[in-house]
Amino acid sequence: MIGIDELNARIEAIVPEVAAFRHSLHRIPELAGDEWKTSETIRARLAPLNLEVEKPFLKTDVIAFLNRDRKPNLTLRADMDALPLEESDKECPYCSLHPGRMHACGHDGHVAMLYGAAKILSECREEVPCSVRFLFQPGEEMACMARALLESGALDHPEPDFITGLHIWPGEPRGRICTKPGVLMAAAVFFRIVLRGRGGHGSLPGAARNPIDCAADIMTASRAVVPSNCVLTFCSCHAGRNSTVIPELTELEGTIRFTDPEKGTRLLADFEKSVRDLAAEREIRCEFHSSLPYLPVINREEAFEKVRNLVSGWCGKEAFHELSGHTMSSEDFSWYLRRYPGIFCHLGAGPSAQLHSPQFDFDDRLLSAGIRYFCVLALGLFRS
Repeated sequence: MIGIDELNARIEAIVPEVAAFRHSLHRIPELAGDEWKTSETIRARLAPLNLEVEKPFLKTDVIAFLNRDRKPNLTLRADMDALPLEESDKECPYCSLHPGRMHACGHDGHVAMLYGAAKILSECREEVPCSVRFLFQPGEEMACMARALLESGALDHPEPDFITGLHIWPGEPRGRICTKPGVLMAAAVFFRIVLRGRGGHGSLPGAARNPIDCAADIMTASRAVVPSNCVLTFCSCHAGRNSTVIPELTELEGTIRFTDPEKGTRLLADFEKSVRDLAAEREIRCEFHSSLPYLPVINREEAFEKVRNLVSGWCGKEAFHELSGHTMSSEDFSWYLRRYPGIFCHLGAGPSAQLHSPQFDFDDRLLSAGIRYFCVLALGLFRS
């Protein structure tokens, strides 16, 4: 059986190629559901590996199998979409070629790590005691396409006996697999508020019904309805075009995050009531829209213990870090864990620019840790 020293040697041998692959993906960031070039690039890389590659279920997803007929099944997932942000570092030799889009959440690194694992595992397939599904998922950001993949039957044949994924995470111990049992990440509600008033001249506010004033009331009052361990954030505000015209329309968008479903439900109801009451006071017509696409990411205790013991046993205790608390960020991996045994982990990035910022870039020196994690699970999780 392949050991950790041989595995590490194989990983280090391919890291330059995997890093170059990541850079190629970083140049072509694509938004949720439109990852056409990304999907094509991944398929081209997988082609020489003698894997069974599926036709897409959702147009841009890429699913490939190793040892498909073996039981049980381990599913390894990486997300592949980018964000609508302008990259700040234009001097980077592999910076985004798509204006207004960039890989600001590390998904290019996630794809590269999963490809690296596929390459290594395909070369030692007889050592792998299970089938492995390599799942390159589109639309994690905002679109929550994990749910759509499940509904399409993409994970039905075979169903996973264990599913896992990694996400780069600034601030957590560098190069370590970081996770915890129970709630790891929060649920997410997205809201949109449309306020319709009566426009007018900026010098005559009394003759108009200014929806901007109403929006200011809503943002101020919202602080009073947020319970502990919940987050309510306004992320978008659009109103007016110049400094002399009171607009008729203002739109607000944002997110609510929570880990306790009861608190989250109450917060959403209280917030909507506050919005509608404040709009009525100012005689502003109000539309309130909300959706709950992201559930809490909850790791089962048994899965946590299996992965902690496996990673620590193969790579040493310093390779694994148990987190003391959850994050208020969200992930559609929650839909997989709702149906199948498994675990979601963070890959510690240490000091780093924050995710979803124009300054973020995946650190290539962390690629080996992610590849190692995927390979260790494939080689060891189902070995008696």
